[in-house]
This record gives sequence, C-alpha cells and structure tokens, in this order.
Amino acid sequence: MIPILVGGGLSFFFVILSSYLGVNLFQSRNIGQNIQDELDFHKHKKGTPTMGGIFIILGTYIGYLFSHINFWTIGKGFLIEITQIDKNILYLLLLATLMSLVGLLDDILSVSRKRNLGLSVVSKFSLQLIVASLIVFWLHSIDLGTEFSLFSGIGFDIGYFKYLVLVLIIIFITNSVNITDGLDGLVAGSSSMSLAGILIISFWIYRHPSYYLNHVNPEFVNLDLPILIAATAGSTLGFLWWNTNPAKIIMGDVGSHFIGCLLPLLLIVLQSEGLILLICFIYIVESVSVIAQVFSFKYRKKRIFKMAPLHHHFEMKNWAETTVIVRFWIISTIFVIIAVGLFYLDWVLYGGQL
Repeated sequence: MIPILVGGGLSFFFVILSSYLGVNLFQSRNIGQNIQDELDFHKHKKGTPTMGGIFIILGTYIGYLFSHINFWTIGKGFLIEITQIDKNILYLLLLATLMSLVGLLDDILSVSRKRNLGLSVVSKFSLQLIVASLIVFWLHSIDLGTEFSLFSGIGFDIGYFKYLVLVLIIIFITNSVNITDGLDGLVAGSSSMSLAGILIISFWIYRHPSYYLNHVNPEFVNLDLPILIAATAGSTLGFLWWNTNPAKIIMGDVGSHFIGCLLPLLLIVLQSEGLILLICFIYIVESVSVIAQVFSFKYRKKRIFKMAPLHHHFEMKNWAETTVIVRFWIISTIFVIIAVGLFYLDWVLYGGQL
C-alpha cells in the first residue's frame, strides 16, 4: 500500500511543479494553442501554452520508478533498497508513451504551422493503427487469451477476432479522449476519477489472487500495476491544478493520446474489457456525438446538435464552461462507480465463495 501512496504522491507534486515551470517556458517559446475559426467563444484561449501532457507522462514515470526505492525496512531501519520493476507493467507504460508520440507529432505540427491543424486524418489514423497493432501483438505474445470479458469472471470466447476488436477499441478510445479534450480540465478531471476506479479494481484483484488468477493473466496480478495506475492518477490530478478553468496550460494531443491509450489498455490486461464502456463513458458519448452529427448532416442534411462534440453543443445553449465541465465530471463519476459496483458484484456472487 505504501508504494501506491508514494507513487501517486510523487507524481502529483512533480506535475504541479513542472507544469508551473512549463507554463513560463512555453510562453517564452510561443508554444501556444491555436483555436478553430468556428469556436469564436474560445478565442480568449488562443496562445495558452499547450503540450502540457508531457508533464503528465514525465510525472507518471517519476512516480512509478521512484516508488520502487525503499528507504525504510521494518526490523532493519534506514536501508536503501531498490525493488524489482515488473517488466510487463513497464511495457504498458512504454506502449502508452509510444501512442503519445503520435499526439506529440500532431501538436508540434499544429504549433509550427500556427493553425489548429497538425497531422492529416489519414496520417494520424495510420500511425495510431501501427501503434495499436504493436500493442495487440504484445498482448498476444504474453498469451492474453481470446476471451472477451465483460469484467473479470464473466466473458465469452470470440477467438482471434478479439485482437482485431482490441485494436479498434484502443484507437477509438484514444480518439474519443482527444475529442473530449476541448474544455479546461474536462479530461484531466474525468480521467483522474476513471483511474481511481481502475486503481480500486486492480488493487482488489491483487489482494484476492485465489479467485482472479482463474480469469486474469498472472503477469498482471501484482502490486506493480496499482502503483502505475496511482502514479498516472497523481499526474492527472496534479495537472488539473493548472489546467482547471481558466487553464494556464493545456495537455494537448500528447496528453490525450497517452491517457486515451492507457485507460483501455489497463482494463484489457485486467480482463475487464466490458468495463471500458462505463469507465470511459463520457469519452464514448462525446465521440458518438461527433459520428452522429456527421452522418446526420451527410444523409439528412440536418444537424442533431448545435455543434459537435457534445460539450460545445451545451456551450452554444449558453451553459457556462464550468457548468458543462462539472456536470460531465459528475456523470463520469457516476458511471465509474457503477463499473466498480458491477466488478464487486461479481466477487460477491462468485469470488467470495472461495
């Protein structure tokens, strides 16, 4: 439990400090956000330092790695020891970082061109597809299995079709988080809660291996996974300190790609793919609103929303930005609680009998 607290705490304070320094650094280098022409009500955000997701990623590494340094051992007193880092948990972090590089490239092109246009749609999707395919190839190499689980203990075997589904899920959630990242603190706040929910699930699995080893790959029934999740949650919460309305810094695509890739990946390795629908509910709704808007206008010549994604629709209905953000946080939290509740219900019905 102590390494989890250390990982989350170190990440939190590191990101608070580094993001503050980053605001001044990026302002001096004119690394600022560009705004879409149609978003007149966001013109005041033009020039706000962007690519703050870099600090979320760095904070996650700092918290995760330093939590493996032990300065005190019961019975031995002060004694510096370095505990072993689980290679598969480190691979999770490295693969999510690889996806974040796609977002970083998009951010760099957008800033250099001084327009809210970075990579083309085809280029971005192609790079995301390559990274997602590498991730799924790795999952196959560690024998994740072909069962698609609603949550640990309840699922059905869909054969190797599962790996194609996983590629699509990773790309879809990554883009969904990116689409949602349009209001100050919306993604940072909601992802902190999503990660908190996954942290509870992963720690519960770690504490009850006799049941979950029947459903979850043994490589991920360990303490290292909750430590990584806590470090990421601490980073997003620390970033929220400066990203909350009015934002001093924006996470950019580099941050949204990192979070958007890591969230489903964590639930996939915990054999709880079905919970992605609840843990990532607000991101999925935002993405679906864009898809529905495009199809409706293309085939019906009518718009469903005043503007997509959904958060802009409510802004155009004269909701204050903070009102939209807080209400989306509340909705996200409710669905995270439902997800954790369903996960625990499985334990009550079946796990507790062991």
